[in-house]
Amino acid sequence: MEEVLKKVVLLGDSAVGKTSLMNRFVQNAFSDSYISTVGAKVSKKIVNIKLGADEYAVSFMLWDIIGSEGYKSTQSRHIAGLNGAIVVADLSRPETVRKLEEYWIPLLSETTAGMMPPILFVGNKLDLVDADAASRMVSDFKSMDARLRSEQTINRYKVLDPYVATSAKTGVGVEEGFRSLAVMMVMDHANYDPLNRQMEEVIADTIYELDERKTAKSVLDMIIADFPFVVKSSEASRMILQDCFGKSSMSKDRPTPKGIREMIECLLRNARDKGASDETIAQYRDKWLEKLKRFG
Repeated sequence: MEEVLKKVVLLGDSAVGKTSLMNRFVQNAFSDSYISTVGAKVSKKIVNIKLGADEYAVSFMLWDIIGSEGYKSTQSRHIAGLNGAIVVADLSRPETVRKLEEYWIPLLSETTAGMMPPILFVGNKLDLVDADAASRMVSDFKSMDARLRSEQTINRYKVLDPYVATSAKTGVGVEEGFRSLAVMMVMDHANYDPLNRQMEEVIADTIYELDERKTAKSVLDMIIADFPFVVKSSEASRMILQDCFGKSSMSKDRPTPKGIREMIECLLRNARDKGASDETIAQYRDKWLEKLKRFG
């Protein structure tokens, strides 16, 4: 059995159920509590599949990333290097499909320079809608995909039915959807080019460097993108970011200069506890506050 490691990123608006889908797939668990993802949470699960006469152990490295529009620097850095994408909409909120076409898939295409990986389209929260609503969203997925990708690309994976309705709460459709993506990624494995993935890292860095930081949110985006380099750990960064946001009354969608300053101090206090040097802390504090100046 051949073992293949695949990076998969979940994309979609906040509260569509990306974290719940990942938890259902990885741990077969569900929680009604909602915690907005900050930074990126990474989980792993191995799925055994068969393609023709060959067997594969597909090791999913699942990246659940921030779901608010406007955090392109952070999101593109997490997208870079992926092998597959799961784009998620909420069946009870049809507008979340529109956001996939307007924001998430264009960002995916921009980061991959148009060489997009296999995609699984998921309409989640099947437990909240009737069968007709689910069918309409699946039809919307197909129409949207036809506008975004070539017919040849779509037909390559068509037999796997990459447009699914799921319920993270009950588990319906979740395992089947992820397995379909596993097969798509193995089908694509021969076309995998490490140089393309390195190029995506360069593109993500370019998106970060060219952002003019015209809003307070774009400054917060820069802080979230920078913070793993302060603590030198993606997982420690995510936990600290989540904790500082939890202690703050600030919304990711409507950040304020005052709230961002409080976030900076919270993050850097925790960074010092994790062993970041005074020089590093001063460097990033000065950088972030300088960018924040124009907003008050």
